[in-house]
Amino acid sequence: MQFLLSGNALMQLCLEGTTLASTWAEKKPTADLRLSLIGISMARAWVHALEPGRRMTWSRSLEHRINEIEHDSGRPLPLDERVMTAWAEIRAVKLEQEAKDAKGQPVIDDIGQDQRLEIATAIAYGHKLVDPWARFHDQLDSMGMGKFVESLR
Repeated sequence: MQFLLSGNALMQLCLEGTTLASTWAEKKPTADLRLSLIGISMARAWVHALEPGRRMTWSRSLEHRINEIEHDSGRPLPLDERVMTAWAEIRAVKLEQEAKDAKGQPVIDDIGQDQRLEIATAIAYGHKLVDPWARFHDQLDSMGMGKFVESLR
């Protein structure tokens, strides 16, 4: 089984200490862990949004982790025609996640197209998207797509 690390899981692997992603990854052969161009781009965008003092540290950690994973499992999976075909099928489906509004209050929001592209990449390549649990994981399961998501809880 090949596992596709989401941008969220990739960022957790960059943290010091124990995280859901690091605990999960300890039990998997590194050759079975894959990255996608969209997941890497999402992680880099989060790092870029940090204030400059933290950005450099996070950037180094992220690039180091990406290089480690690519060394063992190969190049990131591209956004190709297979991915775009899978994306077209889930593009307009209501998939929810918990978020915070401007006042910091929890709200239910539709996931973004970047997350949909991560899901589509997993579907197109027959991998499991490894991601910290979110509401949309259960929704995918109820749609018969649960085999493409490994929720970290």
